Amino acid sequence: MTKKSTGARALVDALLREKVDHVFGIPGTQNLAILDELRATPEIRFILTRHEQGAAFMAYGYARASGKPGIVTATEGPGVTNLATGIAAAHRGNVPVISICGVQESVVRERDSTQDMDQTTFMRPITKWAYSIPNVGKVQELVRKAFRVALTEPQGPTHIEASSEILLEQTTVEDIAPEKYRNSVLPTCDAAQLDAVFALLKAAKQPVFVVGHGLIRENATAAMAKLAEQTGIPVGALQYSPDAFPTSHALALGPLGRSGFGSANRIVPKADLIIAIGAHIDTFSTLHKYGIFSEKAKLVHHSSAPGQIGIVFPVDIGVTGSTASFIAGLTERVSKAKLTKCWVDVAQARAAWEGELQGMVNHSAVPIQSQFVAHMIRKVLPQNGLCVVDAGNGGKHVRSYFKSWEPGTFMCIDDWASVGGSFPIALGAKLARPDRPVLCASGDMGAMCNIGELETAMREKIPVVYVVFNDQGLGNERAFQNEHYGGRFFAVDYNNPDFGALAKVFGAHGEHVTKPAELEGAIQRAFASGKPAIVDVMIDQNTLAPVVYKPQ
Repeated sequence: MTKKSTGARALVDALLREKVDHVFGIPGTQNLAILDELRATPEIRFILTRHEQGAAFMAYGYARASGKPGIVTATEGPGVTNLATGIAAAHRGNVPVISICGVQESVVRERDSTQDMDQTTFMRPITKWAYSIPNVGKVQELVRKAFRVALTEPQGPTHIEASSEILLEQTTVEDIAPEKYRNSVLPTCDAAQLDAVFALLKAAKQPVFVVGHGLIRENATAAMAKLAEQTGIPVGALQYSPDAFPTSHALALGPLGRSGFGSANRIVPKADLIIAIGAHIDTFSTLHKYGIFSEKAKLVHHSSAPGQIGIVFPVDIGVTGSTASFIAGLTERVSKAKLTKCWVDVAQARAAWEGELQGMVNHSAVPIQSQFVAHMIRKVLPQNGLCVVDAGNGGKHVRSYFKSWEPGTFMCIDDWASVGGSFPIALGAKLARPDRPVLCASGDMGAMCNIGELETAMREKIPVVYVVFNDQGLGNERAFQNEHYGGRFFAVDYNNPDFGALAKVFGAHGEHVTKPAELEGAIQRAFASGKPAIVDVMIDQNTLAPVVYKPQ
């Protein structure tokens, strides 16, 4: 017998078939039909946020940490426009966030009505696909397409919308399992191309591997470690994914580029062959010009997304297919030939860099030095803890001092650098990985951007520790004005509240730190509180991270 339901019920059931267990957002007139069905669906936890931007960033963090799509909902007009920053971040970071929003009813559309706008045109430049559902019979089909497009490489956000008049109409239920409408298995890399890559590797004298987020997405870090160990070839990491190859590994050079590791930035330019695996070549790692990647080096670029090949640098061989199959294929060939290429003392290079890093840490300076805060974050955060960094001066310092022991422990706002996104991202990540301690680090401007989500964290019991680098201003822009505008500082100074005291007003754990000796205990107590927590650290305004990469 044909089963009927409302469009809203059919939509929520489609989410259940995709094993969605969290939805983030704010209710409004035109998405209330969806919220009413979520109320009746205990399998899905709805997280009410204090701003749609926070909801979008929470969905981003949830998707990054879980490996599943993040779902966000908002109402029409300003509800949709408030999502834009987080959705655009997902677009630049290849994160599968699906926004399911309301739109004005047909009777008032195109009549200069309140909150009426062409929402899909607005969303198309910052999504892979955006569509307005025309009638109730298309609801389930378009939910399926939203997931299919979002999860196709390169992954990214999609947007669908419908008015309440459509969502409340009856439709025929289409009980179609995800495996019947989208592929979940990436193709295997071509054997002939792998043979060609191996030939280049065999001929190379000073090869390096450079790895990216593809390893994390496919759980291929252990396989990559085996390949590195068999060959003795050092491994650098693209800056957005330093944990793709944990820096604790004996062959890890660390992340590349500005705010990266000197060990990576000194050795990778010496390579005569760079094999980039699971890689999106980002600006921070290479500045999109030769230098860290030598123009003389041969370049193999592997990505699961064919469109990523050759965007920045021309390649000698471009390979597409699953990251796991690329690593497995190269390992098979290396093992058969018993090939080794030990050409650099990684331990010595790393030790030299670590000595320089620690030499920059002043353990007694007042105001507190940014490097000291970054050093202490890494010291206190457990090895399996997840660190989320914001854009800006504080985040740059944390990058330089962050060491990883396993994948899935570092997150930033890839290729978007949206100030203020890190806190809601951290909340979404903690919901996805409640087993991990989660620490967020940002500047004071970032802290103010989404401070309202501290109430969300309290209400939903999401214990994230938030370390604020507080220099009473825009440290990153001070650095740029100092470097490029003769130190003529303008519009970069302001006054902040005591963020630790503000946390207590929300009912959270809060501490205000002014002396270096107080910091370690403050972060430890924040984690021990079991509550959302802010550690407000007063830092030196003049300790500025570099704004350009200068070869060391």
